[in-house]
Amino acid sequence: MESESSMNGSIQNIDVILNDDVQQENRQSPRNSFLIRNERMRHNVLEFIRSHYYIPLFSIGNVFEVTRKMEIKKINYDPVDVYDADVCCPYKFKVIKDSELPPQSVMEEYAWNPNDRSLNIYVREDDPLTFHRRSRIKRTDGIRGKIGFCSGFHVWEINWPTDQRGTNAVIGVATSEEVLHADTYMSLVGSSNESYGWDIVNLMCSTNHNNNDTWEYPDTEWKDYRDETNSNTVPETIYCILDMDEGYMAFATKDDYLGVAFRNLKGKTLYPMVSAVWGHCEVTMKYRGSFPPETPSLLFACKKSIRKHFGKENMHKILCLDIPMNMIDYLL
Repeated sequence: MESESSMNGSIQNIDVILNDDVQQENRQSPRNSFLIRNERMRHNVLEFIRSHYYIPLFSIGNVFEVTRKMEIKKINYDPVDVYDADVCCPYKFKVIKDSELPPQSVMEEYAWNPNDRSLNIYVREDDPLTFHRRSRIKRTDGIRGKIGFCSGFHVWEINWPTDQRGTNAVIGVATSEEVLHADTYMSLVGSSNESYGWDIVNLMCSTNHNNNDTWEYPDTEWKDYRDETNSNTVPETIYCILDMDEGYMAFATKDDYLGVAFRNLKGKTLYPMVSAVWGHCEVTMKYRGSFPPETPSLLFACKKSIRKHFGKENMHKILCLDIPMNMIDYLL
């Protein structure tokens, strides 16, 4: 790194260039114009290094360790991706939600699979979008959708009457390997690493539940709002949002976007799945639509990398970066 005196000298020399009239730059040859822009960029970098925003790598001791070979190694945790869906309701979901229902034939193509279910469940012949669970005590039964997803952005709607849920009513996604019944009342979806489930009765998410990998969902703000309205019950209609390109799953109601529930789903093929314990409950699934996979731009990849560096809990610190506001707006 340059010394303080050489740095000052460089900046003074640059100032001569920067103070030139902009019109003069426009009269420069492409080569000279490039050199001026390059010097401006170098000037900004040097100014940033001298500012109070700059933190040398060697001072971030709790996050990085510099080995003897000067190799940077992470030592405390693996940062998780911060998605746009962590910050706001996905635009693609809004478009699908506000669109008309797909044709009946399309919804039936994505409906419950009568050949991939617990034997205590059957798909109604007069309504192939709805399944019925027979009454049987001390048993949990599940069913998967017909089509699994490994790419793209998908939204489907679950309609589950609030008086037909019992002690465990779970919605989510699963691989084709997840079991479809259990001889006890439980949150079957999310009970192993083959599935990801949200219990809409107990407001808990889980994957690999047997190893206690569970957490509260949605966040406390939504729960506080529900408490104020004397209703902590998840409404009858729930939207499932699955982005297999980004690798997350989120949920929403007609009035609220509830946020990201599951992460790191890339590389899997996941089917819509629910598990139920209530006798004679009936649950309907309506596939609402999708967006095809998109190749991410370099700009988007940079944003994702920067967000991952800061982490969800430190996103507000992006506001302190000495960069143009339009770049900050994009990162947030």
